[in-house]
Amino acid sequence: MRTALSIALMLFGACAAQAHSYLIGNLEIVHPAIMVPQANSDCTCAHVTITNHGPKTEYFLGADVAIARNTRLLHAASRDHDISAPLAVAIAPGATLDLHRHEWCLLLSNIPKGLEADIGTYPARLMFRHAGTIDIEFMVDAPHH
Repeated sequence: MRTALSIALMLFGACAAQAHSYLIGNLEIVHPAIMVPQANSDCTCAHVTITNHGPKTEYFLGADVAIARNTRLLHAASRDHDISAPLAVAIAPGATLDLHRHEWCLLLSNIPKGLEADIGTYPARLMFRHAGTIDIEFMVDAPHH
């Protein structure tokens, strides 16, 4: 019986680690992760998915990730052209803001060298216009995630 309980707890722990999600108001924040930077770089992107389950549009204002001196919201167009990203990103009711490799990312700069995957988490604060702020932790993911 003890063995079965131990196995069940290990499986539950593995599922919880995979989920890595947070709730604030009507917002669901899933898998905040920092990508391992390329060799000799002090910049990388942090990724997270934010879903608005509420009836009103919410606005993502940005983040402060403790491991980086600077955290900046980047839009794909601003990377190719000298365009500033907006000060807030609207998340309509039922919509998901996917800060993950394509249209948006959180650019972290001035991070320490030697950031490695799966060695812990780093505190961060996400800011929203209506929901306020939430303290979360970013995992460090290998580049292939």
